[in-house]
Amino acid sequence: MADKGSEAMLNGAIPGEMVKKDENLKRGNWSNQIEFILTSVGYAVGLGNVWRFPYLCYRNGGGAFIFPYIIMLVFCGIPLFFLELSFGQFTSQGCLGVWRVNPMFKGVGYGMMVVSSYIGIYYNVVICISFYYFFASMTSVLPWTYCNNIWNTDDCSSMLNPNRTTDFTELSQNISMLLNQTAKRTSPSEEYWNFHVLKISDDIGNLGEVRTPLLGCLAVAWFVVFLCLFKGVKSSGKVSNMLELANIQLGCNV
Repeated sequence: MADKGSEAMLNGAIPGEMVKKDENLKRGNWSNQIEFILTSVGYAVGLGNVWRFPYLCYRNGGGAFIFPYIIMLVFCGIPLFFLELSFGQFTSQGCLGVWRVNPMFKGVGYGMMVVSSYIGIYYNVVICISFYYFFASMTSVLPWTYCNNIWNTDDCSSMLNPNRTTDFTELSQNISMLLNQTAKRTSPSEEYWNFHVLKISDDIGNLGEVRTPLLGCLAVAWFVVFLCLFKGVKSSGKVSNMLELANIQLGCNV
């Protein structure tokens, strides 16, 4: 009895009280309900909401796109989201094991796995580029501000000059010159992306070189994903607590 009481004290329980254990010892369970809610919010609201959604609204009619979007959200998106959460909570299985309830739909599980793999791969590339720009911005002057860099072309046009002029007359003349220019104009940020970050080759048959900085940032991105998931829901829940609260704080500041 003394050994059991000391073991219970080590687990944070009162002597004589049953120690709470995970229902699924292999996969683990959420530490509390808040972690599950924040993780679900992070699953439903992500990079696509701030990156893809405005673009899709612009391409598909602006404000008019909201009406069919809300209809599909109410009658298709939310029910499917609820169905997925309910199945997962009931069976404590992944997208393959959950369809043991009806083997006829097992192909849906494989499709979910393939789609999730593709999404994870290209989203991690976006995170890799974010890391690259984060490290590149640690300078007094951002490298994509002016057109006086070695990767810029003659078509590069900027309303600013490296001297950071405050002469509004000269600035208005620069704007007029840009508006009257008939040649194809590219911005410094566009040329920085194409000719310095990506180093785009001149033809699809020319594979070009491996961009070592991007490769390093991609490795960092995958390492961060590993740190978030290596303990399953135990570690991902803690990460969701921090990230979602940080997103809420950023949203309030904006």
